[in-house]
Amino acid sequence: MPSPARLSSPDDVRSAVWPGAMTAVWTAVAGWLVTGVVVVLGGSGGDLGLGTLRGAARVWLVAQGSGITAEGIDVTLVPWGGVLLGVALVVLVGRRQVREPVAEPAAYAATVAGVYAVLASVVAAVANDTAVSVPTIRAALATFVLAGAGAALAYVSVHGVPAAWWPESRPGVLAVLRGAATSVAVVLVVSLVVVLVLLARHVRQAGSLWALLDPGLGGGVALALVCLLVVPTLVLWAASALIGSGFQVGTGTSVDLTSSHLGQVPGLPVLAALPGPGEFPVWTFLLALVPAIGAGWAGWRLVRRGHVDLATDFWRGVGLAAGAGAVGALALALLAWSSGGAVGPGRMSEVGPESLLGLLRALPFMAVAAGFGAVAAHYRGGRAPAA
Repeated sequence: MPSPARLSSPDDVRSAVWPGAMTAVWTAVAGWLVTGVVVVLGGSGGDLGLGTLRGAARVWLVAQGSGITAEGIDVTLVPWGGVLLGVALVVLVGRRQVREPVAEPAAYAATVAGVYAVLASVVAAVANDTAVSVPTIRAALATFVLAGAGAALAYVSVHGVPAAWWPESRPGVLAVLRGAATSVAVVLVVSLVVVLVLLARHVRQAGSLWALLDPGLGGGVALALVCLLVVPTLVLWAASALIGSGFQVGTGTSVDLTSSHLGQVPGLPVLAALPGPGEFPVWTFLLALVPAIGAGWAGWRLVRRGHVDLATDFWRGVGLAAGAGAVGALALALLAWSSGGAVGPGRMSEVGPESLLGLLRALPFMAVAAGFGAVAAHYRGGRAPAA
């Protein structure tokens, strides 16, 4: 039985503020220092002047999704590798700050998010000048979400999920969330495999680009890190192709499961993973089944693990499974859509999935597939309680 709800006292909230503030401050300092090292290695020649400090601050903000405008050129693409690295850093620092449980975990996460966003806003204001500017509001919103998610994960990783965060009294909601997470994981894992296979096939081309850039030792470390951080964005682009929309790398270009029509792309070695121009083999279109297979497996697991019971209420169970598939499709669409934006002037002002509406094409198919998966599990022995 869940414990009865109680009102939060001021002392409970205050006990969460200090570890939350320290998590935000130490994470910001660590992230800025790491970024500064990368900037120095990347080409400042070891100069630790004001320009390098400002450059490190700007890179730190951009890596977390703030965007930047330099001499009238907008860069709005969210670098998902940097975002994930930022979340991981918050988790790493936060775990040390919450070794002892706090009375109000939500207050802790909110404090981390708020303080971190304020620090990012201050850094953006200081780093801006007449030629280069970081949108302060977007920087605050992006870092607020990033730090809040990292703080919640840090607390959960140490003390488990607080009862107030996990609606145990609503098993239907939990079933939908579990199924959606399963379907999203399947599509993202397959997308990662596709990217790695393409990288392996085009490794010579990537090596040629690296040799052409000739970054040197320090620059090579920075370039390798940048390439590594671009991989999550490529995974989301591959996911957008799997769910039916495809993506573009510049105005007038397109990549989907049927063909690739690309012009000249930036000379980043990891972009060698992009498929060459031309029609793809017919079997490539079979990858379009991956979202439906992932949703179907999610519906199957919901029944087999006893999260959905079709024997008690058949149509409600099918509806929950279908809802899980739909929520998974919506989550995939939003993730893929967030990986688009501008990375430069002219034709590079349009990169990534073309539209959110196109990414939602998979929603009805994944909903139906999840429902069928639940029905199949029900009639194949899923009616018995799972061990």
